[in-house]
Amino acid sequence: MSTAISPTPRICVVGNAAIDLNLRVAHLPSPGETTLALDSTSDFGGKGANQAVAAARAGAPTLLFAAVGEDADGDRLITQLNAEGVDTRHMLRLPCPTDLSIVTVDAAGENTIVTRNQAATSYRPERRALLDATHAGDWIALQGNLSAEVTAEVLRTARLGACRTLLNPGPVRFDCLPLLADVDVLVVNRVEAATLTAQEDASLTAVALQRAGARDVCVTLGSEGVLWCDDHGTRHLDAVHAEAVDTVGAGDAFCGTLLAALAQRLPMPHALRWAQAVAAYSVARPGAQASFPDRAAMRDLLHAAVPQAPSSQAR
Repeated sequence: MSTAISPTPRICVVGNAAIDLNLRVAHLPSPGETTLALDSTSDFGGKGANQAVAAARAGAPTLLFAAVGEDADGDRLITQLNAEGVDTRHMLRLPCPTDLSIVTVDAAGENTIVTRNQAATSYRPERRALLDATHAGDWIALQGNLSAEVTAEVLRTARLGACRTLLNPGPVRFDCLPLLADVDVLVVNRVEAATLTAQEDASLTAVALQRAGARDVCVTLGSEGVLWCDDHGTRHLDAVHAEAVDTVGAGDAFCGTLLAALAQRLPMPHALRWAQAVAAYSVARPGAQASFPDRAAMRDLLHAAVPQAPSSQAR
């Protein structure tokens, strides 16, 4: 591994990749209720893959460490990621079905998700490969799909390699507070923040998570905006208005764009504003990756959110 800081920081996402089956319904079913789908679509998903695609479309060199099955769905995912410009050389093929998420979305854009995650559960990235693939100053991003042990190991490896880290622990499957000393940016939604801190007030959760070790904490509040907390205090950024059609993948669009913005050295307030704009674009459209802005739209959203951003951003 090179000890020199990469002149163009890259993003290495360590997570999962899945196929999404989306079912649109008039209302989410109650326990025991059968609801007829108004329509159905298939999309590419998985929090890791979603964030990698968003980062790549936002102009950042992006790698994905993840596992898929030795099946046709795995072939489709890798082909699609390659087409997006994501480096898939470190993705593994495992003798199991590719992960699958069944997403049910109601008329208000709210959703429920049921996931088969055998590939993600079985996945353990090779430490040497991760060190060889990254340089000092690169970003390594994780979500909540991998085990606590693997997540902790990757964060330690990132520190060893002088990489910066972003953790987006959704779903919250374990207590990540002991890991936050190795986290530069923590992104959680209101529910995740409350689960981790056992507090309901979003401002208090942001402070508690920052004091637990994360350098920057971002608590996303949907239509109420974002809280950003660091050593200088807590600030609130108003939401970017959007008519919500489907909230699936919006958090991943936010995280991927935030990663790309920070890798391209935008200051945090501008990075957050761009990420908010991309998330708002996403919720106004159905699907996960299908709802993300393309590269041209990413560039337009950047310059609308941060007019003084240089034209080299989001290329």
